Amino acid sequence: MPSIIEMMKWSNLISSIMLILIGVTQIISLSILFKSFSFSFFMSFFLPFFLIFFGILLFASGQKLEFVDNNFRFLSTLLGRGLFNIYLASLAVYQLANAASDIIGFIIGAMLFCTGFFYLILHFCGNKEELASLKKQLI
Repeated sequence: MPSIIEMMKWSNLISSIMLILIGVTQIISLSILFKSFSFSFFMSFFLPFFLIFFGILLFASGQKLEFVDNNFRFLSTLLGRGLFNIYLASLAVYQLANAASDIIGFIIGAMLFCTGFFYLILHFCGNKEELASLKKQLI
């Protein structure tokens, strides 16, 4: 049975790939162009690009790339990664709630939210010595 650390890593990996795929499919399907022109049009036009960028960023932070550590330092802490996952959960649920496949958005959002919530629990409730070893494995 996989450990919690491995499950969190896989959850981040799967979620990041799904965010990228959601953004790409919404751009390819041109669903962002057929909305009536309003503030929601503005949001729905740029949100797929943000989903792709944030999905790539989440994937790169899971692969421990030096570029992410240097330029997006908040992803190298448990608090930053937890809040980022919760933010991405809200984006995924919002973006796909407006589409036909809203159940996928809720599943991905739930995965991201649970992973982010677990990061926050580790940040606030963890023992300092145990957190140091967990942080080396997770981040």
